[in-house]
Amino acid sequence: MDENQTPDIITTPPEKAKPRFRKGLYAVAIVCCLAIIGVSGWYLFSQKTSIKTAVQNDIEPAPALEPIPASKLAMKGNSLSDFDLAFLRLENKQDNVIYSPLSIKYALAMLADGANGRSREQITAVIGDYQPKAYLNSVNRSLANAMFIRTDFANQVKQSFKDTLDSKYHASVILDPFTSPDNANKWVEDKTLGIIKNTFDSGTVNSELDYMLVNALAIDMKWNNAIQCDFNSTIPYKKYGVYYRHENYQDSVACMDLSRMIFSGRENVSSGKVAVSANRYNIVQDLGENYIRETVQAKYDEWLADVKDRYKDCPDCYDTSFDLDKYIEELNSNYNRLDTSTDFYFLDTDNEKIFAKDLQEYDGSTLQYVGIMPKSGSLNAYLNNFTAEKASTLISSLKNPEQLETFKDGVVTRLNGYIPFFKFNFTMDDFMSHLESLGITDIFSSADADLSNMLEFDTTLPSKPHIDVAIHKADIEFSNEGIKAAAVTAFGGMGAGAIERFDYSWDVPVEEIDLTFDKPFLFLIRDKATGEVWFTGTVYSPGN
Repeated sequence: MDENQTPDIITTPPEKAKPRFRKGLYAVAIVCCLAIIGVSGWYLFSQKTSIKTAVQNDIEPAPALEPIPASKLAMKGNSLSDFDLAFLRLENKQDNVIYSPLSIKYALAMLADGANGRSREQITAVIGDYQPKAYLNSVNRSLANAMFIRTDFANQVKQSFKDTLDSKYHASVILDPFTSPDNANKWVEDKTLGIIKNTFDSGTVNSELDYMLVNALAIDMKWNNAIQCDFNSTIPYKKYGVYYRHENYQDSVACMDLSRMIFSGRENVSSGKVAVSANRYNIVQDLGENYIRETVQAKYDEWLADVKDRYKDCPDCYDTSFDLDKYIEELNSNYNRLDTSTDFYFLDTDNEKIFAKDLQEYDGSTLQYVGIMPKSGSLNAYLNNFTAEKASTLISSLKNPEQLETFKDGVVTRLNGYIPFFKFNFTMDDFMSHLESLGITDIFSSADADLSNMLEFDTTLPSKPHIDVAIHKADIEFSNEGIKAAAVTAFGGMGAGAIERFDYSWDVPVEEIDLTFDKPFLFLIRDKATGEVWFTGTVYSPGN
């Protein structure tokens, strides 16, 4: 059944169904996001997992990041906002971090619709006029919402709230006895394309749990072209070997399984090499055709005299068919030649390097990865001045290496860069305190919480329904062929012949651009059309 056409009430059978399983391959770029809010005795679902990070001992010390003022967090539509970056500043431990702003926003939006009074105002002050965007579901993407309710608690959830979940979020309402986590786990696994398994355990889903609000989304995507040429690739790749006739310039990227690079001066990690050669040096115009003809003709005459002397008894050992007109034609053909090893975007400023690459278009939308590495100082210090406005400016300034005008006129530009592959997972242990620092406080207080748009309860009791624990966790794998990511919120020569031939090669002015990401950096995975951020994080240790 299409996720956008769910029934009002689904009663889940108690038996555990066989989960759908999708094997994860490097050839498949997968992004999974799961947002969950649950209440057990006015209690938010929580599940603790260990943080897998690699702390670099030689990372430059930096001051703690200052939180973005709550007054600047209110979102305007679905585009990139300071809220999307807020947790980068709050998670200031100089570790690997990944989280999903989309997951958190979706969960907060549903919670806001269940809240009232100041509890609602505090949430809406942060999410502003954000409206969850509807994405088409397919084999490549799944976005689903549900409210799990303990069967004997169903009457305490207001029908008006269930109607809001249905009309605004296309959410299923699922009755469950909560005698085991099997039903909820199967739903999550199914809605995340088999990526997230065993989300809940009996310590979190049991007879003490009253309900859970769940948002699950997953993406199964690839790059348009592999980052680096790889004969074993299951997606397209480009062969890159550049040689300019009669000019002293060449460049290449080898086809191999992977490259290696040194990260943070010590860590040897796998990576993909990207390269561009853009020839905007008009050598014939710059030096003058007559000068070139005179010079080359003189060099040819010298060469011919030499080979005739060296090969007196072998006139077939050298080729005298040199054509000066063809030489000029071939020299002219180098001008405005553009070669790229793969599709990507870049920016090289005084302060940062940026590498961006589109995933394939699925169901009418395109996600884009954007990596940003500060050139000097620490990433921690850089983040203190990194705002949505700055990020948007940098992204809007990205250059397309497949457009010749991108590159400086009068030189040959050679761009080379090693982009590290990375894989890690992360748990935001301080998620609740982070939300409180952003001004969302009342829903966590038994004295001040107001969930009256969601629940029927005795308003005369001193202890009110409230959210008790919050957690967000995620993992990511960035590879030569794509991205796999998941989040839970609780929210890639010439041979010599035997005949000697004449050639004369000219030196040309070359400008080098080094796009190598060899120190800690941040990244965004965003919807190109709307700017909405699906994932963001920091990489201090690629860990592969």
